[in-house]
Amino acid sequence: MKPRWLLLAVSVICLMALAPATVLSQKPTLNLSCGTPTIDGRVGAAEWANAATLTLWGGEFMPGGSQEGVRPSQNNHVVREMGTAYFLHDGNNLYVGAVLEDPEDHEPDNPNNYDLWMTWAFEDEPAGMPGRWTDCAWDADSCEESGEGQLVGMEDKSFEKGVEFIPWVAEHEECPEVENPPGVAFDAAPRGAEAHYEMRVNFHSSPLDNVGVGDCFDMRWIWVYFSGGEVPNSIVGYWPIESVDEYPPYAGECTVLCLDPCGAEEAVEEFVPEPASILLLGSGLAGLAGYATLRWRTRE
Repeated sequence: MKPRWLLLAVSVICLMALAPATVLSQKPTLNLSCGTPTIDGRVGAAEWANAATLTLWGGEFMPGGSQEGVRPSQNNHVVREMGTAYFLHDGNNLYVGAVLEDPEDHEPDNPNNYDLWMTWAFEDEPAGMPGRWTDCAWDADSCEESGEGQLVGMEDKSFEKGVEFIPWVAEHEECPEVENPPGVAFDAAPRGAEAHYEMRVNFHSSPLDNVGVGDCFDMRWIWVYFSGGEVPNSIVGYWPIESVDEYPPYAGECTVLCLDPCGAEEAVEEFVPEPASILLLGSGLAGLAGYATLRWRTRE
């Protein structure tokens, strides 16, 4: 094979290898700045001012209208903006907040009985392998060793208040829940035509114990739910719109949360290429330049 053809083949291989890597690395990314909100069931504008945010989508969910194995959000006929999710950290804790709006006043402003739930799912395993923390996949082999999954905060005026942790395992196995896991605090409350949710997750003592400042990890989904009154309808909000790796066909796109050092500017979505991607791109472009040079010399 002539040298220029060999050089062209190598260049094309490099660029072909880069293409899927680029697609995978362009997941939605939030860079989290610092703040220390109080966990009191009130998402105050001042204490969450520096938070990175995501739009919560959803709508009204009618009782009895669900299908087994389908998320409540997928039974809605109309999907619209229903609120906002907020994310902060202070170097020791992650803070997750949400405001679920009720603009059409489906729920009473001051219900006698109500249910408020927030489910927040993350991936941070295996320990010491940050490259696996953003691969959109559950990585534990058994329930006994799984330390990633979903944290569920519950605020039920008539029944209970607390937190559960439900580990997840490859391949898509949901493990038995753990009640009141350490290092997690939760509070929620109806607020007029809104419902507010706040959770604090410690980086050292909670299930989210493999990440720290400077690290990135996957958020698989966030889902919030509010029902009030004696025979209520319900409203839900969630991110992303498509369910992520929760029900067949186990598809969807996770969101990467990156813990910026405290004092960083307000979080924005951005794409930062990986070193390996830069190397592949440089090799491919250099190879194409070399091929062009050899071809020009051959013509001379």
